[in-house]
Parts: sequence; C-alpha cells; structure tokens
Amino acid sequence: MAKINTNSNVYTICYAAIMVVLVAFLLAFVSSALKPAQDANVAIDKKSQILASLNVRGLAKSEVEAKYDALIQETCVLTPDGQVVEGADAFEVETKEIGDKYPVYKAKTADGADALVFPLKGRGLWGGLWGYVAVTPDLQKVLGAYFDHESETAGLGALIKEAKFQEQFIGRPVMGEDGKVALTVVKKGASETETQVDGVTGATLTSKGVGEMLLTGIQQYVDALGGGAQPAGECCEQAAKCCDKPDCKCAEKKQCACKDGSCGDPACNCASDAKCCAREECPCATCEKTEPCAKGECAGEAAEGAHKCKSGSDCCKSGKCDKSGSCGKPGCDGDKACCGHK
Repeated sequence: MAKINTNSNVYTICYAAIMVVLVAFLLAFVSSALKPAQDANVAIDKKSQILASLNVRGLAKSEVEAKYDALIQETCVLTPDGQVVEGADAFEVETKEIGDKYPVYKAKTADGADALVFPLKGRGLWGGLWGYVAVTPDLQKVLGAYFDHESETAGLGALIKEAKFQEQFIGRPVMGEDGKVALTVVKKGASETETQVDGVTGATLTSKGVGEMLLTGIQQYVDALGGGAQPAGECCEQAAKCCDKPDCKCAEKKQCACKDGSCGDPACNCASDAKCCAREECPCATCEKTEPCAKGECAGEAAEGAHKCKSGSDCCKSGKCDKSGSCGKPGCDGDKACCGHK
C-alpha cells in the first residue's frame, strides 16, 4: 500500500477542503439549532421595549410575555394613506420597514390608561435610532416613551436609552398651536415650550436625531390616522374611518356625518341624520331634512299625494306629518293641521 505524502500540495488542498466543509456544516447545524432560542430572545427584548413605553420596566424575562399579553389589546398595520394591511402583524414589522408600513399597538399603560403605541425610527451620530412612544387615543399627550440605538457614544448619546431621559416625555403635549406635531428634543437648557424636551449634554447630534424622529415619525402616524381630529382608539378595527364607532362603514378618510356610522360622502346611507341628509348628493330616502317643513310651508299636494317644502323636497308624505312640521312622520290629523291651516 502506497504511503500518503502528507507534504504534497494535493494532500494539503484536500485536507483543507474537507475541514472547511465539516466546520461549515457544524456552524450551520449549531446556528439552526439555536435560532428558535435566539428569535425568542429578540421577541422578548422587543416586547420589553414596548412595555417600557407604557411605563412597565424592570421585568424578568419570564414575566414579559404575560405582561405584554395583558396590556396589548390589539394591533394593526397601516399604509401611509390610513388603510389597514389585511393579515399583517404589527409585531412582525421590522424597524427598517417603518415609513412604508405603520404598526400601531392599542394598549393600556401601567396605570390603566388607554394608549396607542407608535414604533419610530431615526438616525443618530453613528448609526440608527429607534423607539416607541405611547400617546393618548386623541393623539394629544405623551404617556410614555422608550428609545434605543445601534452605536451611539457610551456615556453621551447612549444615554437616550436611560429611563431618566425617557421619563422627561411623560405628560408632554404632542401637538403645537398649528395642529401639527411639535414634540421634539432641543439642546439642553434651550427648551422654551412644553413640546420641547432637553437633550443629552454633549450629544447634540444624537439628541437632534431623537427630536427629528419624534417630529416626523409621529406626524406620519397622525396623518395615517386622519389628522388627529377625532379619537383614534378604534384605529386597529378600521383605520380608514374617521368615525369613533366600531361599525363605521367609511370607505374613505372623511369625517363622520351620520349617526349610523356611515361617512358624509355620496354613498351615505344613514337612516336619520341631518348632517348627512343636508348633502344634496346623499341618497337618503328616509332622512329628516336640516330645515323641516314649518307650519304654512307646504306648497300644495303633488300628483302622488305628497306635499313639498319650499326647498322642493318631499316632506309631508301622503299629506301626513306631525304638527311641529317634521318630515315624513305620521301623527297629523290631516293636511290642514300639517300645513298650519285651520
């Protein structure tokens, strides 16, 4: 049997190739085996950060899951124009995706207050920033905040991760007098309004990054939720609405006009609401008009037996309405009493 020449180039190359393949296989196996545990730790860390924005801090890892499930009531993912992304999981949206998608968490704070939590992303001195800000459902006041970073300077920019910095935001107003988001961070000692929070001493660029992240980031959520003109607490059920009713049937982002939950658009289908019926294009067959028939306003009996108001709208159906002049209601003894004639 021929002796293997361990000093030959062929032997060296083959030996190296075999070792590389074995090591690569072992590393892939270990990585695959550890991935579930790594993913679980990442999820626990993310949930801890969200809970920190709700003023729940210092939990053991074993406590995070249960507390998160207790405080997070529901979630949704919005598009920039306020549409709900069907089937999307807010928790699965990565930081880099924020801007194309807007994950929203409907939650309770540590003291039981209703809150909406918005994930944010930004840029610091040396790398990316991210955070979570909890606000009241009307988008007017901060209830809590959490910020983190990739590689800011230890003892300076990295201090944005500390509770001492984050707790400054609690109770701050979100909006300015112009109705736009005004919450931001300024150089330490330079704050002039309640919407301006002192930054970290010696970390001007990191502080500026947090401030810009708040200004632009929260404004994007406000825009997606319809401008903050109405309570947004039901956003996760139907974000494209402006109504505050669970059964809102709005097709577009418009302010609700009808009591039945539909919006004041051409497709309005309310049963009885003056704001809706006042719209000429609204096909509301049974609505009361904003200016119902008053006594003496009937313009005579139409061929089909219905009286008309001065506006021309059929009001006194079959010559019957109540004595107050309301439209389409029975209860009058006849045309004369309806129209104010004796």
